[in-house]
This record gives sequence, C-alpha cells and structure tokens, in this order.
Amino acid sequence: MVTTVRINDMLMEALLYLITPCSRNARRLGFLQESVAIIARHRRCRNAWTPHLVRSKQTILEAMRRTVGQHRAVILGAGLDYDLPLTELADHFDEVLLVDLVHSPRIRLAAWRARNIRLVTHDVTECLAQLVKGQDNITQPSRFLDDPLVDLVVSLNIASQLPMLPARFLENRKGKTEAETEAVGRALVEAHFNYLARFRANVCLITDVEREILGPEGCLIKRISALCEAEVPWAGPTWLWDIAPLGEEDWSYALRNRVIGIPCLSGSERVE
Repeated sequence: MVTTVRINDMLMEALLYLITPCSRNARRLGFLQESVAIIARHRRCRNAWTPHLVRSKQTILEAMRRTVGQHRAVILGAGLDYDLPLTELADHFDEVLLVDLVHSPRIRLAAWRARNIRLVTHDVTECLAQLVKGQDNITQPSRFLDDPLVDLVVSLNIASQLPMLPARFLENRKGKTEAETEAVGRALVEAHFNYLARFRANVCLITDVEREILGPEGCLIKRISALCEAEVPWAGPTWLWDIAPLGEEDWSYALRNRVIGIPCLSGSERVE
C-alpha cells in the first residue's frame, strides 16, 4: 500500500518538477528529475542524513578559514543547499557564486534574499551537449580558471554525480555498452579532478568515494566505487553517509556512502 508520506512526496515532486527552471539538455539527461527526487528523499531521510550534512558544512567552514582573500567563492554543485553553510559564506565573501545545472526553489529564494549571492546555471563538465548527441569525447572544463577574483572553490558532493545520468542516457538512449559508459564516467570524474587541480585559489573537495550495500542486519554485502573506479588523488578525512536507510529503497538492503572531505587540496597529501 502506498503510504500517505509517499503520496505527499509524489505530489511535491510533481509540483517542483513543474515550477523549477531547467535547460532542455539537463531535462533530457534527467538532472531535473534527480534534483526533485533528492529533495523528497531528504525529507524522508533527514535524520539519517544530518551527520553527513553537518560534516560537509564543517569542511567548507574550515576551507573558508584557510582561504586567503575574501573576494569570490565558487560553489560547484550548489543546487540544493542542504550541505552548504550559505549564510557564513555570504557574510565572509564579497560574492558567492552558486553553480549548478538545476537550482531548487529553496536556493533561488536564498539568492533572492541576499545581495551578494548569484546563481550560475552551468554544466560543470562542459561536455554534456556533446554527450546528448551521443559523442563521448570528454573535454577539460575551464570556466572560472582565469578569474582573478576567485579565492575559494568548493566541489560539493558532485564528483560522484557527474557520470551517473550521462552514463545512463548513453546506455539507454544511444546504445552504448556498459563498458563504454563506465569509461565515459571515469573520464568525467578524472577531468573534474584535473580541473580542480588547475585552480590557483584554495580548493575544497567533498565527494562520495565508495558505496556500501548492507543487509537487513547491517552486514556488508558489497562495496562499489562511487567514482567509476577513478581514484581521488588527494588524501583526507572520511565519514559515512546513510543515504538510504533500510526500507527507503527496499526492506532487504540499505545503502551507505563513504565520503571524503578535504578543506584545502594544496595542503593535502597527494596520492600516487
């Protein structure tokens, strides 16, 4: 039986889908649908997600403290705001750029209220237009690299998300094999890490690195790379995120992510 909570979630998702602005390519690839689904899941799993969201915010605040300069902060993957200390960032920097393909009504309202928060609708990979056409050549992104006012860049829980929907689209709509889409996904992640390494500003990285499938008793069933087998080239502290507690997707398993949070890539040990 569908519960009242699920019915409410479905109604909310339908409304958000209708009122949230989104480009045609982002809609075709499923980014709007995914954004709306995350909002609904956060509502259902708020308590389980709280420790992860707190650690994400703490990592960004530490990055802010380590940043020299207060001109501009660029947040890559800022569309939902749950894991972002937005008030503190807006108080600290002259300007905060929130970069994403889809900006939720919640974050649009926050930007409307603040004089120095600006929404930037942008494809962080800078190659989704080619992927929609079935072309799987991955280019290196470059936006913001030559901006002298950027003092802090945050890649916020986005690296593991970059390959998911494009890979699904290429497999389902363009007939690519699983091996081909896995290679595209890995290339997208590695291009993102190379992009972050090219900034002269302080760079903070927060990303899932591994997904764990747990049985009903909490026993580990399987571990899966969250980054299409790409490796994070920097070392840093990790924590666990109970992204889908038992019963969220199915009563036979739960999903848990291992997350790494590095407030300053330049001060982090490079992993060879």
